[in-house]
Amino acid sequence: MYNCFDVAKQFLKLAKEDGVGIEPMKLLKLTYIAHGWYMGFNDEPLISNNVQAWKYGPVIPELYHVTKRFGYNDVDIDIVDLYSENKLTDYDKHFINLIWNTYKTFTGLELSSKTHKDGTPWSLVYKPGQMHKVIDNGVIKDYYKELIHEQSSKPANS
Repeated sequence: MYNCFDVAKQFLKLAKEDGVGIEPMKLLKLTYIAHGWYMGFNDEPLISNNVQAWKYGPVIPELYHVTKRFGYNDVDIDIVDLYSENKLTDYDKHFINLIWNTYKTFTGLELSSKTHKDGTPWSLVYKPGQMHKVIDNGVIKDYYKELIHEQSSKPANS
């Protein structure tokens, strides 16, 4: 299990390799989505940080507070302080790369809307006016396991 900064740093490296930027919202959503899919496939969390239900979706507070200063601009990997000591395994780098290749064309707002749909972990936990409630990893894992099940039961040509 990693700190959210380990995963976020990997996304920033992949974006830099592709010559594209990532604004804070997109980085937050990518890290959250990677965490969800990872639990769905591997039955264990990718990150040790809590995910909270905020008004505008699931948020990893530590990552939000470090990247919010970039506003709507791209997070600069060379100046952002994403302190991490953990070295990603080759498997986990490959996994994050798969998530990147699947979601890199989406904007932060588009990713945010994906995490706000009815039935998502955020929609099950968030209550207007309630302060940032933790979304239990079990809820996230169950949701992504269901997505995997739905995808694997679709006919190949759909």
